[in-house]
Amino acid sequence: MLLLELRAFGAAAVREWRQLRRYPTFGLGLLFWPIVLPAMYVLQARGYSGGDQRAIDAFAERSGTNEIAGFLFIGWSMYMWLSIVLWGPGTLLRTEQVRGSLEALFLTPASRIGILFGPAVAHLVPALWMYVVVGIALRFGFGLVVEPAAVLRAAVVILLAVPALYGMGALFATLVLRVGEVVGPIQVVRGVFTVLCGITFPIVILPDLARSAALALPPTYIIADLRAVLLTGADLVDLVPDLAILLGAGVVLCALAAVAFRRAEAYARRGGRLAQY
Repeated sequence: MLLLELRAFGAAAVREWRQLRRYPTFGLGLLFWPIVLPAMYVLQARGYSGGDQRAIDAFAERSGTNEIAGFLFIGWSMYMWLSIVLWGPGTLLRTEQVRGSLEALFLTPASRIGILFGPAVAHLVPALWMYVVVGIALRFGFGLVVEPAAVLRAAVVILLAVPALYGMGALFATLVLRVGEVVGPIQVVRGVFTVLCGITFPIVILPDLARSAALALPPTYIIADLRAVLLTGADLVDLVPDLAILLGAGVVLCALAAVAFRRAEAYARRGGRLAQY
């Protein structure tokens, strides 16, 4: 039985990867946006600072680093990864519904877990590619040199963050299937995370209530931990509390997504909505 479940999971991942590979222009966007978006903020930061060392010192005091470009690029890389998750796994069920293939999927004996989480594996490839692009841009565009050991620690953080982030994507996919709308929910979620998770600024400057909300969101920890290992040389041992929170959030979010998916499927079956869009 386990072997069959793994085969269904792998088949879902392979099918999604074939669809991604069919549209190579998607990869071109990951060459452009991860560089242009943060670069504009870097230029703004330099312009607003006016070359005054006091402005740099104030930023370093609040953020823990004086690497403005690194701080902003890492934050925006999280925004791009979140966008990949929302537009990929987050809209998967709705996309299948619009194509007319969702009902056919639910008629198969394949595991619902494979249908829900399998395609997310394929979307790890563009996410990793995006981080490579960001690393190259920081090295050759802004002269930020990162030790190989720090890169390996960052890879561990990314790996441990996958369950939490893709659990969020699966939960979002179930919500989208229920409400039948894609663009509006994605813009709301991205906007909330951009404001609260410290993508372009340290969360210490947020009001107490907003900071408490930020600490309840997994991307906050992912961004902070990546900045810590890449910009300040932190060891993974120093990040154990944050990584434990990420792993716990991953377990909870994936479980919630599975439960919500079962209920959404039952609701759609009762109302005959699997093929309606």
